[in-house]
Amino acid sequence: MKRGILAIVGLALLASCSVKTNEEKARDLIEPQVKANLIKPDSYEFAQMQLDSCFSDDTNRNPKSIEFVLKVARLFKEYKEYMSDAEEAETSMTIYAPTYGYQDAHSKQQQKKYKAEMEKAQRKAAIAKDKILQLYKENKEFFKSFQSAKHEFTGWSVAFSYRAETAGGLKIMGNNLYFLDKDLTEITHSFSEDELSDLNSAGIDDLQYEFEDEFKELAEDD
Repeated sequence: MKRGILAIVGLALLASCSVKTNEEKARDLIEPQVKANLIKPDSYEFAQMQLDSCFSDDTNRNPKSIEFVLKVARLFKEYKEYMSDAEEAETSMTIYAPTYGYQDAHSKQQQKKYKAEMEKAQRKAAIAKDKILQLYKENKEFFKSFQSAKHEFTGWSVAFSYRAETAGGLKIMGNNLYFLDKDLTEITHSFSEDELSDLNSAGIDDLQYEFEDEFKELAEDD
């Protein structure tokens, strides 16, 4: 009888040791994807990871929210670049403006050239702005849904860090963000270090100030 009990206990301990933790399951999913995107996969070294639960009422840990901010951030960056180009062209126009009512042929040609550049940049800026406002319109209901959403578990987010060599042999740190399903069997979304950098430099406060009147109009449409 004693031997039988010891055998059962031994099997139970063996089974418990073979069960992977959530962190191990997440790492098993993520590492192959990380290595597949490296220039030198053999140089890969795990650094650290942070596994967090995601809930239906949390906009910060929602991949759709992150994708939205990324799209807006890139469009706003384009908008600012076009506006800067327009301002530079307008400044150049003033250099070739008539002096005391006189303007030679070269100055007329240059002023016409910079005027065309200014108007082209302004048109591009207007298109980027319209795309931003359209994104907000299309996602209004999605973000409003968070106000009434239940606090339900939806999956996992993983901040994952590693080291690997560049083509030149320099070992650098990489940082990615992953979203996994509830059972830790699938990567549902992933965001690269460049995308995370775009998120950090999104300039959402500047955007809200720049388009304050337009956002008020959108809010009044509710």
